[in-house]
Amino acid sequence: MIRIIFSLCICTLFFSHLHAQQKSVLLESRTRQIAANELLPAQEPFNIRVPVGKNTAIIRIHVLKGNSTTDIVKNVYWIRPVDFSLDLAEIMVDAKLHGNSKYGFEVKIFNYLSDSEKIVLKETIHTHIQNYLDAVLEANGKKIVADKKAEKMLDDLNAIMRRSLYYYENTQQIRFDGYSDIVKMKLEEVQKARLSNAAYNMHGKIKDTSGATSGLKGSYASQLVEDLQRTIFHETDNFLNLDFVRLYDSFIINSKYTERGVTVLPLFIGYGGVYLGGNFGDLNYDSRAYAGVSIPLGSGNRNYFARTSFIMGVFLNNLRDASGKTFTGPIVNRPVFAGLGFRVLSFVHLNAGVVALSTDKLSLSDIKTSDIKLEPFIGLSAQFNLWLGFNKK
Repeated sequence: MIRIIFSLCICTLFFSHLHAQQKSVLLESRTRQIAANELLPAQEPFNIRVPVGKNTAIIRIHVLKGNSTTDIVKNVYWIRPVDFSLDLAEIMVDAKLHGNSKYGFEVKIFNYLSDSEKIVLKETIHTHIQNYLDAVLEANGKKIVADKKAEKMLDDLNAIMRRSLYYYENTQQIRFDGYSDIVKMKLEEVQKARLSNAAYNMHGKIKDTSGATSGLKGSYASQLVEDLQRTIFHETDNFLNLDFVRLYDSFIINSKYTERGVTVLPLFIGYGGVYLGGNFGDLNYDSRAYAGVSIPLGSGNRNYFARTSFIMGVFLNNLRDASGKTFTGPIVNRPVFAGLGFRVLSFVHLNAGVVALSTDKLSLSDIKTSDIKLEPFIGLSAQFNLWLGFNKK
């Protein structure tokens, strides 16, 4: 048993090493080319290498099916690590492109902002907000009149912020979720304020019978709007204190073909235990090595189905229970199984399913349901691909 487990570990390390040797292609923004004079890798993840300057901060790449910018196969990105000093960024494309197919690449490159550019960005957004408030708020003799309700004004302010940052991102990848309820309350406070109470609200004096003077009302209105503006600017500046970068280059590479596909057969070897009876206090089971084939339920590496596969195979030796009774399987004189596999590491899969057992070897014509016993099993396996063809376009 120890020897089998050790062999599985060696196989896993070996195939993981082979898997680590991923293909790389060079994307050159200057020439607008990717994998020049070569075909893109097919049916396996690959790396995109992009030359970067000292100010390059973020690279975003959309892998497109055909030349359609709306049919995105994969979104990948690179954010410059701290103290990164190399001339090439490496971005992993965790997708298996179809063989002999056409793909496009939408590329966006962002550069760091200088200190002066950060100041200009902040002042520009302040100006947009101030112009908006001046346009929608107006004081008359009794109150501050707004063209819109507080909820709509809040939506407009959020839109101003987002439009102003259309060509910008931040390296922390934090999105602007909108101004807070504090800003909304300030907007409502401005709209509900009575300017006739200016003397009391500004100086703590009870208003006289003639009411506040027009000058005092104007000062009170200005104070309310300035307080609202300061609150908005404070939240704006807090968000802009993130490390913002600006779009430096954007382009699309069309009609790049992949290699002609080859056929692969996913195989695995593993070791697992089969339940043969008893309960938790007196469990009856046996464990053996097994081998089989795997049929993936999806592609890629991210979602659940992409990591799951249907498996079937055979145990390499017959099983034996605690009393010494031997269990074989139908047709091949070995226990056969079917189930599901789930990838937990690069080449390590967790397997679970049912095993078909019989006490005698049964030919296909002799099989009866009464002669077959189905029992659950669980195990770990190392998976690798058997290449059935090496033709390329």
